[in-house]
Amino acid sequence: MKTATRNTDTELGRLLNQLTRGDNIDECLTCGICNSRCTWFDGPGGPIPRQIVRMAALGLEDALVESDMLWDCLVCNRCTQECPMGITMDLVVTRARSLAKADDQIPEDIKKGIKTRLELGDVNGLTKEEFVETVEWMSEEFSDEMEDPKALIPHDQAGCKFLYLPNPRELGINLMHLTAMAKLFYAMGETWTLSSHHTDVTNWGYFVGKDDVAKEMARMVVEPAEALGIETLVLSECGHGYHVLKCKVARLLGREPKFNVVSIPELCLSYAQKGILTFDPDVHPYEIAYHDPCNVARKSCGGGGGILQDSTTTKKRMITGRPKADQMRATGLKHLATACLSCHRQLGELSNHFELGMKVDTVAALASEALVL
Repeated sequence: MKTATRNTDTELGRLLNQLTRGDNIDECLTCGICNSRCTWFDGPGGPIPRQIVRMAALGLEDALVESDMLWDCLVCNRCTQECPMGITMDLVVTRARSLAKADDQIPEDIKKGIKTRLELGDVNGLTKEEFVETVEWMSEEFSDEMEDPKALIPHDQAGCKFLYLPNPRELGINLMHLTAMAKLFYAMGETWTLSSHHTDVTNWGYFVGKDDVAKEMARMVVEPAEALGIETLVLSECGHGYHVLKCKVARLLGREPKFNVVSIPELCLSYAQKGILTFDPDVHPYEIAYHDPCNVARKSCGGGGGILQDSTTTKKRMITGRPKADQMRATGLKHLATACLSCHRQLGELSNHFELGMKVDTVAALASEALVL
């Protein structure tokens, strides 16, 4: 059995305890509230939130890195939602992940995705030429579907009111979701565009806690958007992408971007409240439960923190997702909606794994289906 040696002057220690609330690990009361909130609590393996905080506070960063708890954590902050000292786990864990000694633990899928994103602007490796070809083909299909030659999916048009930043899945395995978003913009009657210079809402630099990587990925979005002179950047249904570009971008870049940032469900709601978007309730004549993505509203459990992006974690995700599966079953409903495409995948897999028989959709996709044109 290894003997841990306490070191009060560590790299992690210097990265933490910078804020009054959030990373103030020296104020941990060891009360254990965090443990009882963790979705791993009743399952085998997984992180122990109080232990993570105490190891960081005692300077046991080597032992923490070697424990393998850092990448099991979903950084969903559910564990510290009711922490009496206001310590937030995502700050502690992402700072620990940022340590050079933790680099070997970064999942290979995450490493590859970051490299590809930085080189090509798209985590899946979609080149600018492939993006343009895909969007122009989809635009033709969309015009035919709407029976209107003015119904287009534009790209690289300056001076538009909205710039839509898609999720990589919308340009890969879920093209119909992008078409559904185009239908919403068409119904709003506003000018909008995509950009071939930044085709990806994700920011995996946040997952690994590398501020320099997160900053570069944010810059790759912000500067081309500003160059187009758009008014509002509209984000796809992506939890962590929303969190970074809405809440962290000013800190990362040292300035506010020259545009507003909203998610597509927020935008739909505002246009529905204005009476511009109207919906037919008969399209979905049933009750639909709602799952709040961890980075959009409250913190919850899903496929967050990069665990979903690691192809080796399916078994772990079913363990940590059991509480959510129990919640899904308890609704007694057959339909579920969420505002994050990562949660959409995780919830669908939970439904299949636990034989819940629930159909999972995204909020914006449901809105598009029910549009009255």
